[in-house]
Amino acid sequence: MKKLLIKIWNGNLEMVKTFWLVNILGSIIVGVPLLLGDIYYDHLNELLSIIILLFIILYCAYFVFATVATWRSSTIYINQKKKKKLKPFWGYAVKTVVVLSVLRSFGSLVSFVIT
Repeated sequence: MKKLLIKIWNGNLEMVKTFWLVNILGSIIVGVPLLLGDIYYDHLNELLSIIILLFIILYCAYFVFATVATWRSSTIYINQKKKKKLKPFWGYAVKTVVVLSVLRSFGSLVSFVIT
């Protein structure tokens, strides 16, 4: 498991797997408890509030992990395509999605702090 996490973190997992499994599917799975916490916000007791706070911390750590891993994986993908004289379109597309995701998350954080 540790070797797999290091492989993912370093960007050495195929870009398509990193993007779809780690970044998209993993974020959905880790984010489900936060969605449930948001839906049942009015009914949370103290213990459940602490659990949701722990999931927020977990989600933030996972977001950083998935973002860095996806960025690195797409960089490797782009370099491999350039060496083969092929167009690295999908690598740049993934980097664009990563940048937009970070901007959206930052915007959500600012919006949350302001309100």
